[in-house]
Amino acid sequence: MPNPTSTADLPRPFYSEWSRSESSSAKALWEWHSALARPLPVGGDGTVSSVEAYFADEYERARNAEPLRTVRESVWRPAYQAVERHDLDPELLAAQVRASRHLQGSVRFLTASELEDFARQWAIPHARLLASLAGIDYGWMVKRVDELARGFFFLARFLTLPHDVKQGQLFIPVTDLKQNDVQLSELRDGDVNEGVRRVLWKHSIRIRDAFGQGEPILKDLGLRRRLTLKRWWYGSLEVLNEIERRDFDVWSEPIQLSAYRKIQVYLLTVFGQSTTA
Repeated sequence: MPNPTSTADLPRPFYSEWSRSESSSAKALWEWHSALARPLPVGGDGTVSSVEAYFADEYERARNAEPLRTVRESVWRPAYQAVERHDLDPELLAAQVRASRHLQGSVRFLTASELEDFARQWAIPHARLLASLAGIDYGWMVKRVDELARGFFFLARFLTLPHDVKQGQLFIPVTDLKQNDVQLSELRDGDVNEGVRRVLWKHSIRIRDAFGQGEPILKDLGLRRRLTLKRWWYGSLEVLNEIERRDFDVWSEPIQLSAYRKIQVYLLTVFGQSTTA
């Protein structure tokens, strides 16, 4: 899992690991989510009220399975068809449209609470659609899915941190920077000093907590789903381990797992154990 250079390159858990009857729908749901991360230009005069009105209208259109302006027809039509075909909740599609409003222009989250709110609005509806497609609809299991969605989202944005910051997007709470006397320019320039390491260490704890909260679902899935999720779960944690081994330097070189680390992930996935690190 190399670190991507843009949102288009983000890893996609459960994108291709489906039966033939489910595969096209899963891909349609992923294309919807990915396209909304880089929506088409917003109409109107560019004022805050105009943008808010635009996305409010797009949200209603998505709720009613009507044509959108935010993404192309080749994206919205298959997504609507997937929802109808598998009797999924259209509100979960629409929620992502509403959340994508926050991806317009400069992106900042003042506090950890604000960042968590965005993850709940953006990543969790997408994950719940995929979970419903997989037949995971028990209440307690959905809560675990929500936690895994947070973990995958935060890790993905960790990997795109250098690119995001240059694009004016920051998916780390501003208060974390202030508490450690870190300037945005240091993240932009890849200056991995002690303050930056403290900020990124705290972010890694946030990710580990999310994956830890989601872990119990692994034992209650069928074999095929369980192996797929275990591969993503262990693989994601090993990517996080690699970031920590590099002392949180996500700028100098791509974050890639060695052949040895990939074997570890395989052993953990299949046997639940690994070779000595």
